[in-house]
Order: sequence, then C-alpha cells, then structure tokens
Amino acid sequence: MKTTFRNSAILMVIIVLGTQWGFYASYTSQFPTFEGVTPTIHIHGALLMTWLMLLVLQPILLYMGRPKLHRTIGKVSWVLGPAIIVSLYLIGQHGYYRAISFDVPMHDVQTFIALDSRGLICFTIFWTLAMVYRKKSLPHMRYMIATGLLAIGPGFGRGIGQAFGDSLGGNVMTITDFVVLLVAGSILFIDRDSKKSFPASLTIFIVFLAYMLVWQIRDTALWQNIAQHYANAFY
Repeated sequence: MKTTFRNSAILMVIIVLGTQWGFYASYTSQFPTFEGVTPTIHIHGALLMTWLMLLVLQPILLYMGRPKLHRTIGKVSWVLGPAIIVSLYLIGQHGYYRAISFDVPMHDVQTFIALDSRGLICFTIFWTLAMVYRKKSLPHMRYMIATGLLAIGPGFGRGIGQAFGDSLGGNVMTITDFVVLLVAGSILFIDRDSKKSFPASLTIFIVFLAYMLVWQIRDTALWQNIAQHYANAFY
C-alpha cells in the first residue's frame, strides 16, 4: 500500500505540473493583471488547483502513516467537490454564451459542448462514487485518482497545442484522451486480481471510454442533436 500511495502522489504531481505548463501562457503568465479573465474563471481555477493539491497531499499523508489527519483534511471534499461541480457548469455556460456572442457557428458551439459536458458529468460521477466508498480505501482512492486524471486534457492538451501549434491539427484532445485511457487501463491491469479495487477500476475505465467516445463523435448529427438538447435544458 505504501508503494501505491507513493505512486499516486507522484502521478498527481505530474498532473499538477502538466496543468501549470498548459495554463501558463493563457492564465498564469498574465499575473497580476489577468486581462479579460472573469471572476468565474479565477474561482474555477482556484478550486481545481486546490483539488489537485489535495490529491497530492492525501496519499502523502497515508504514506507517512497519518490516516487521522488524512481523514480530517478529507472532509473538505464535501464542500470542495460540489463547488467544483458548480464551477464546471458555470464555465460551460459562460463558454456557450461567449461563443454565441462572437457569432461562432452553432455547429462549432455544440461541438465544444462535448468538452464542457463530459468533464462536468465525469467529475460528478467520480466524486460521488469516491464519497460513497469513502470508508473503503482502495475504491475510494481509485475514484479520487480518476478526478485528477480529468485534468490531463485541459492541462497537457493546452501545453501540447502551444508547443506543436497546427502540426497536430485537431488531434490534441484525441492524444490526451488516449493518454487518460492508457493510465486508466494500466490501473485496471494492476487491479485485475483485486476483488476490492477491480470493480472501481473497471468503472473508471468504462467511463473514460465513453469520455473519449463523446469527443470522437462531436461532429456527427447524433452529437449535435444531443448537444442542442443539452444546451436548451441546462443553459
């Protein structure tokens, strides 16, 4: 278990660094003026970075043999998780109306609803399951890790896009989605003989498979119809 805690912390540190890399040009480098950045974006960024730092700290505490402190600090998840869910929704809504105000073609607007909606839905699923299984350490840890994996796309995706520009075309999200699925698949493989954690790892893999599929069908009539109904219902 100590190896698992250590590896989990290392994975989260890598994700935090990747997120900082990806958002440096568009956000961090703008300090202290942050021109064009709304309070909603500031709050959203602060909530997600706090969550990622929590995902780094918690396995370290378990590695150090401090389970009581781990549980005490973990109580913040009851507030932080729902706050992130609300912020993800508000960011999606903000992006939707901002795109419309700039006369972005509706097809493109509904295409990018795929990004916002899948992140919101998947985080909600993983956070809810992590809380449901909070007294069962292995599945709880797996679902918490899964919430962190959701940061790979926005973080590394932006970094890769900035580094390679147009050379990758529209494949950046496909690449990061594949990386996420590869990590989820690796965890599933590690847990293949564990009755305690395998169901959680399988659930995570299936959710991320659907997560990847949504982006791949973003230009189809099926998704455009789904996105239209989603926007009408929630935005």
